[in-house]
Amino acid sequence: MNRLGSALFICVLLAAVTAAQSGAQSGAQATAQTASTSEIQGHQDSTSGSTTANASTQSAAGSAALTSGNAFNVALNNSVDSKNAKSGDTVIAHTTESVKHEGKVVIPKGAKLVGHVTQSSARANGDANSALAIQFDKAILKNGSEMPLNVAIRAIASAQTAASVAGSDLDAAGGAGAYANGSGSSGRGAVGGLASAAGRATGSVTNTVAGAGTLADSTVNTAANTTAGAGGVATGAVGGLNSAGQLTSNSQGVFGLNGLNLNGTETGSAQGSLITSAGKNVHLDGGTRMLLVTQAATSGTPNK
Repeated sequence: MNRLGSALFICVLLAAVTAAQSGAQSGAQATAQTASTSEIQGHQDSTSGSTTANASTQSAAGSAALTSGNAFNVALNNSVDSKNAKSGDTVIAHTTESVKHEGKVVIPKGAKLVGHVTQSSARANGDANSALAIQFDKAILKNGSEMPLNVAIRAIASAQTAASVAGSDLDAAGGAGAYANGSGSSGRGAVGGLASAAGRATGSVTNTVAGAGTLADSTVNTAANTTAGAGGVATGAVGGLNSAGQLTSNSQGVFGLNGLNLNGTETGSAQGSLITSAGKNVHLDGGTRMLLVTQAATSGTPNK
């Protein structure tokens, strides 16, 4: 009887010890798993925070680099019409040249610019003008980071005018070159036919070719100025397009877009730059060139 009682006591004791060990192991595993999960989550949060901080730093640095007065060219990706557009509609453009500050590229050529319509109206009975106002909010860089913008539209040119200027320069240069070659051939014929006047003929060839070169330079400049100053230049417009079809940095006003006027381009207003027309609507084709100029920083945040 005593042996049986002892055996039962030993069995109960072993069972208790085994249960205690099992509970301790389970608790240790749970604690270890919880610690591991917390560590992983903390690492992910740290990585995410670092990425966000880097993007913010890049954006802030780029914005700070664009000081007031930086002028650069952009082109609309799609057409915008005051007859159909509504306030808040997205406007997309892209840079047609690199934007530099102190010799460093801040916004590369081809970068996407995002803006929105702030005012849009077609001329109705009794209205003096139709109107379209646009505000560009940010540039999206190639690495995906965003740079807030505070810019105004200082000049506008039609896509056709820009293309015509660039094309006229090439045609003028080519025509002048052909003229120079023809004069040279004529001069050489004179030299061959009149041996006694070889010196004078050679001199004539030299002067003719030099004159043709001068004509080429003059024709190129005249073509650029004439095309830029053709119909559609608003009263008071200054500057124009260069040989590459880009608006020069001192340009102001409207070029090649009949009946349009650009108002309040450098007021720094949150309402954007206002384009008006005495016609029924303000229409800007895709490819329309714009000269944007950066404004003094404001405390507001850009629209998304």
